[in-house]
Amino acid sequence: MARYFNTEGRCNTDEHYMVRLDDRLAKIKKLFIDRGKYFVINRGRQYGKTTTLMALAEYLKDEYIVIAMDFQMMSTADFADEQTFAGKFIRQMKKIFFRKKELMRGMEEDVFQEFISLGEKDSISLDILFEGMSRICETAKKPVVMIIDEVDSGSNNQVFLDFLAQLRGYYLDRERHPIFHSVILAGVYDIKNLKLKVRPDEEHRYNSPWNISARFNLDMSFPAVQIAAMLEEYEADKHTGMKVQSIAEEIYKYTSGYPYLVSAVCKYLDEEVAEKEGFGDIAAVWTKEGIAEAVKILLYENTPLFDSMVKQLDLYKDMRNMIEEIIYQGRQIPFSPAEKAVNLGLMFGFLKEENGHVVIANRIFEMYLLNMFMAEEALEGMREGQMLL
Repeated sequence: MARYFNTEGRCNTDEHYMVRLDDRLAKIKKLFIDRGKYFVINRGRQYGKTTTLMALAEYLKDEYIVIAMDFQMMSTADFADEQTFAGKFIRQMKKIFFRKKELMRGMEEDVFQEFISLGEKDSISLDILFEGMSRICETAKKPVVMIIDEVDSGSNNQVFLDFLAQLRGYYLDRERHPIFHSVILAGVYDIKNLKLKVRPDEEHRYNSPWNISARFNLDMSFPAVQIAAMLEEYEADKHTGMKVQSIAEEIYKYTSGYPYLVSAVCKYLDEEVAEKEGFGDIAAVWTKEGIAEAVKILLYENTPLFDSMVKQLDLYKDMRNMIEEIIYQGRQIPFSPAEKAVNLGLMFGFLKEENGHVVIANRIFEMYLLNMFMAEEALEGMREGQMLL
């Protein structure tokens, strides 16, 4: 099957044209996994988190036993109480190990079967769950790494915070009570904000059960040089005659390397721009004019990323007002992640820091937001005019 640019779900190199992640994976392994760190990867929607995590699991498998879990597979009811959560967690572990037979080769089978049998008990607590996981980690033939994707799915549930507290307790006492060598949690919200969502009172706002987390500061956007490497692979297959480096730099100007936006622009160039008037020749597609047309197509789409952006702006009015002032008034707002509206904008990927000020994360977001604000303003003017009539 011919490779293509993918914007739905995770990417893999066999099926899709994608930026190679080898350098990023090596850094994560060296700086975090090998050092036994517990950390959180929180980035905006469609920022390549799941693709990175799945590639990381494969990258680590020779030296570690990697248990990769996705909380999207757990329903709201699964977080109802400790017993329900612990039972579901064990069943998920069972599925993972039976699906990936190579994981079992790193385990003491009798210890693992004993752990699985816990899920059949009438009553099971988080304490019992962690005692079982501790035993697994103690007897495993290689260090065990736990990856949990989409932790946001459990963010409104106290039982999940209790789960984090147990992880923290075992981490601090792991010389006496073995547990996972490294833990990675991934989602949009950081753990402090998960705590805020469950217990919004001032007393507990900053009292996170995950204060053991190492700071994950790796840039997950794609620089122009990595975009160019991806386009080199595409060019070797398609022979468009594009000037790869200049096209990569132009795509970066619009996207600032936001993974989904990079893939979306390339996808529209590959699949749709050629159908537009004036772009019948493939050599005309992969040009600055072609990129501008692809961006135009993207801006008119109701993508999940833009839908999520609108939802968050409606939910967090202070953040929306700040973004409007940046776009409409040209306000220069000093960068301070301690300011809640700024912190939220950074977390969702809508904003970034530049020269000590807060700016819109990329040109495409700026264009989309400006169009939205102008349309809303025009409609509001129409409503006011109708009321006067």
